[in-house]
Amino acid sequence: MDTPAAADWSELPADVLGLVLLELEFPDLFRSAAVCKLWRATARDIRRLGLYSRAQTPCLLYTTAAAGPRAAVLYSLADKTTSYTVPLPDPPIAERHIVGSSHGWLVTADHRSELHLLNPATGEQLDLPPVATIEHVRPLYDDAGNLNNYKLVYYDGGGNSHRSNDDDMHTVTHPPETFREFLYLKAVISSDPSRGDDYTVMLIHHPYLQLSFARSGDKKWTWIKMGNNECEWFEDCIYHDGVFYAQTVHGAIHAIDVVSASSSFTHRLILKPTMGELGTLYIVRTTEGDILQVLRVTEEDEGSEHKDVRTTEIGVYKVDYKKQDLDDVDDIGNNALFIGTSYSMCLPVKDYPHLMPNHIYFDDDYGYLVHRKHLRRDVGVYDYTNDTAIDVEYPQPWLNWPLAPVWITPSFTKTAKYS
Repeated sequence: MDTPAAADWSELPADVLGLVLLELEFPDLFRSAAVCKLWRATARDIRRLGLYSRAQTPCLLYTTAAAGPRAAVLYSLADKTTSYTVPLPDPPIAERHIVGSSHGWLVTADHRSELHLLNPATGEQLDLPPVATIEHVRPLYDDAGNLNNYKLVYYDGGGNSHRSNDDDMHTVTHPPETFREFLYLKAVISSDPSRGDDYTVMLIHHPYLQLSFARSGDKKWTWIKMGNNECEWFEDCIYHDGVFYAQTVHGAIHAIDVVSASSSFTHRLILKPTMGELGTLYIVRTTEGDILQVLRVTEEDEGSEHKDVRTTEIGVYKVDYKKQDLDDVDDIGNNALFIGTSYSMCLPVKDYPHLMPNHIYFDDDYGYLVHRKHLRRDVGVYDYTNDTAIDVEYPQPWLNWPLAPVWITPSFTKTAKYS
């Protein structure tokens, strides 16, 4: 009996092949292009036409000396043997600071402290409103009309809240190239800008870690004035069903709706402060709809040459709105959490099998990087079962500054104007 001939996958019809390739994560899609001309052409068309929208396992994005200033490297948790270098448009990525990572897009601050949205998977870029339109920022010009400095005026939503009173308030002045180090803490995007023009960016910024937002198409930032006499000091923010949930350093949570009208918003306090300033606090929504508060504790590593900072403990707590309190979470089950400069999120391992259950993936927080510019970055994975942290890659290949490593979930969907 003759042995049947092996199937020749290179002869698959292009439409059938396309359906197969659409189900692959991007490392396998990239490899498929090396099989033959048909596979390479099909993989190229899938990406060029913006058809490739498969959910991706998060990657760590960073820069290296070898990649140069105009490229970044993606280290995929779905393929831990290979890193992928991606060329990026100007301004050079190595000169930017990353102040947020959501839905496959980075929120970057350039050398003039202006903010841009950047999709490293597609190279697309969108400008955000000028920094000078933030409520507390004043541009200062020299005699020739050139921007010389920015002045930041310290007031909140309490008694000192009028621009006319600037002279009576505390101010600090910085040149444009360093202003970003003192102004921004974190930025969160409500949805993937590639999928429509109704996204909103929520920005946590100084003074006093307040909130401002900008919808797609806005020409300026809108300040969320809380209207009370206390400074809230926000530390993290997530988005769900048209509402931003912003969390303070003491664990209070505000629900903020900025979707219903062009420049208005509503907000309400839904959780009173739950804890003291014991570390860095994040807010995460699980797939079951629960809200978690994640406390990250860091300490100086006395054994390192420069006293590098290391994550030593992470605690997870479930919010109980009825009791206005927290419950300890001993196990996050078959889920993986991501915290840091990246969007705080919970991913089920059944949908992302390359992630480890009951583990927490972390990167550095931008707002604290500027105080530790040249120290070893605190990037790793925390085993919540054994309370231990390990490196993602060793030895660490990335540059420490100015662009620190950040978790990103690549999005290969292209905006309509590029399709």
